[in-house]
Amino acid sequence: MRARPSRRPLDRLAWVHAVSTCGDALVAVALAGTLFFAVPVAAARPRVALYLLLTVAPFAVVAPLLGRLLDGRSGAGRLALAAAMALRAVLAALAVARTQSLLLYPLAFGLLVCSRAHGISRTAMVPELLAPAGRGERDLVAVNGRMARVAALGGTAGALLGVGLDRLAGGGAVLWTSALAFAAGTALALSLPTTRSRRAPAPDPGARRDPGPGSRRDPVPQPRRHPLDRRAARLVRPPGRVRLARTANTCVRGVGGFTLFLLAFELRRQGVGTAGLGLLLAAVGVGGVVGAFLLPRAARLVREDGLLAGGLLLCGTTAWLLAGRVGVETAAAGGLAMGAGIAAARLGFESLVQREVPAPARGTAITRAETTFQLAWVAGAVLPVAFPLPTTPSLLAAAVVCLVAATTYTVGLLRLRRARDRQPV
Repeated sequence: MRARPSRRPLDRLAWVHAVSTCGDALVAVALAGTLFFAVPVAAARPRVALYLLLTVAPFAVVAPLLGRLLDGRSGAGRLALAAAMALRAVLAALAVARTQSLLLYPLAFGLLVCSRAHGISRTAMVPELLAPAGRGERDLVAVNGRMARVAALGGTAGALLGVGLDRLAGGGAVLWTSALAFAAGTALALSLPTTRSRRAPAPDPGARRDPGPGSRRDPVPQPRRHPLDRRAARLVRPPGRVRLARTANTCVRGVGGFTLFLLAFELRRQGVGTAGLGLLLAAVGVGGVVGAFLLPRAARLVREDGLLAGGLLLCGTTAWLLAGRVGVETAAAGGLAMGAGIAAARLGFESLVQREVPAPARGTAITRAETTFQLAWVAGAVLPVAFPLPTTPSLLAAAVVCLVAATTYTVGLLRLRRARDRQPV
């Protein structure tokens, strides 16, 4: 009877992720009263567009380096997590005395880069720390759902703690607390085990080979080598299911960003104040949290492909139902549903890429996919920011895009299944 693998490494990774999201939330609260949010109403559109474009820049820094670092290197994920935590601790401490200086911008940019590096490294480490093969995709979905839950709880705790500290002692105390959180996360990350890739056992040179009757030279069984090495991994395309899933998730991110900012500017045109916009953003976050708690159970029935298709259909249906009915309450309900749809597609894609892509190519695949998703989110969000689009036709167009994407994704899966069935066994 096989012993049940220990979950302690995954418990430690969950703590690292919770501390990271807690620290990020503390930083966000601390920066809320600084130069970033001292924006006149008349300058909202160009400032928001510039902010969206700047969110893509960290991926231009992270993707070329981190993907190659994580591709099949023993212990690279642990060191990347620890380095991202340590750098954020230093940057947060340096930002304490510079909240009203232009130097805050490069410091905040560095914090954002390290946060993206943490997310990519954490995703790449999950299959390495998961129990040995044989427990499959359900464990991946469950573990990724757990990481999403601890991230939601850590972010909520950090936000509440940050608001309380900001009122009592100011933003400087919040930044110091975030620096301490990141320092603690560094120690936790270094406590993660160093994983090693498995290799097939080498043949015993002293073993005698007994050819079967009627055959002089039977082929000698050779140990299977991994078809990819780190250098070749960068040139190999991911499996077909992963490419389809990446396209589907890209559509979800693009429609999500487009709908969120379209609703925000529509509420602003209706004279809704900051509280209404905050309710919309909070609803999106709550939708992600609800999805993190409920989706792993649904994944037992529909698996990764069902989560991706469900995310597309949920986002499309939400945009369709919102057309002509945009108000504070309906926008909040739509944000809740959109948050759940984005969470479903993210969970499905993460689990699929962790299972389908070999370790020597996994880091590059994840970094490229995350860069694509962020570009899609920004491209979708920039459209309603840059142009005063009509709300109802735009929502209907977003719904049609999701419907077409869901149909294309389903047809692509059927074609892959037929091609696989035709291959000789």
